[in-house]
Amino acid sequence: MKNIQNLYRHGGNIYEIEPRKRAAILDFSANINPLGIPARIKKLLNSQLKDLVHYPDSQARCPVATLARYWKVKEENVLIGNGSTELIYLILNAFGPATVTFPVPSFTEYERAARISKCRLRFVYLPQDRDFRFNSHCLKKSDVLFICNPNNPTGNLMISNRTDIENIPVNKIIIDEAFMDFVPEENIHTFIQQAAKSRKLIVFRTLTKLFALPGLRVGYLIAHRDIIRTLKEYQIPWSVNALAQTAAAQCLSEVTFMQRSKQLIEKERNFLYERLSQIRELKPYPSVANFLLVKIKEKSITSSVFKERLLKKNILVRDCVNFRGLDKQFIRVAVRTHKENMQLVQALEECV
Repeated sequence: MKNIQNLYRHGGNIYEIEPRKRAAILDFSANINPLGIPARIKKLLNSQLKDLVHYPDSQARCPVATLARYWKVKEENVLIGNGSTELIYLILNAFGPATVTFPVPSFTEYERAARISKCRLRFVYLPQDRDFRFNSHCLKKSDVLFICNPNNPTGNLMISNRTDIENIPVNKIIIDEAFMDFVPEENIHTFIQQAAKSRKLIVFRTLTKLFALPGLRVGYLIAHRDIIRTLKEYQIPWSVNALAQTAAAQCLSEVTFMQRSKQLIEKERNFLYERLSQIRELKPYPSVANFLLVKIKEKSITSSVFKERLLKKNILVRDCVNFRGLDKQFIRVAVRTHKENMQLVQALEECV
């Protein structure tokens, strides 16, 4: 079991740090909005604590209606889940695909869910020398294809051609748009509108990243009504708690907060990319998300050694050694505030 946990571990695990040291840690391992939870959402959640004496709405009617209005789809096209991770497992459990294809490196939970569902796995390795670009024309027939768009941990858009995607030889295409909130001109690149009408596409999103709510666990997907109907038959009751539903119903009304967050991330992502490019021993990859994949060009320094060096300076980064398709020369760093990013740059310069 220990090996399995290591194979599929994630960033943001502050619990691996001694409790007395946690408060001093700058966490660049989790890709969370550095602005934190919007003030109005904090106040709202606090006011709703009284609702915890009741079971949550098993149909999540209020957030479903809100999300449908926001994305201009019908309520029958929306399903709320206990984070997007629950939705990954739910899809595989509901449709029981024989074969699942994954471009790699990518989010490790797709592979873990497919293994638990006893699927046959096919991996499409993204070429490092082409900045991990994805070529959909090389895919073989499969039941399900997972695409993380933008991709985690590489940060690039995997696919944007709306006509080509329907011609990919798979029965279902699952598009994870967890980081699409940070992409410039997001509405051009999202597949949400297409998914609501297609029997082939499923798009899921999360409120974790943009609204800094990883501890609350709330995500949602958009799909054809028949797909939603099938998924509901397999979803466990009350999977989304009352506070998560409250947040989901209100977060997307925080228009000013969302615009401010996107502007900050775009500005600081560009700054961080430029500064890391100037460090001879490091190679950052272009990104449209709120994080950067970084290769350590100095072979004598592995990602685990680098992580430990940075931890001594109270900086936590994501060791990418457990991403299939990467090796011990890669780390991932989140984009945070300018002050924090400056601290990261200084620490990186001192550790190589």
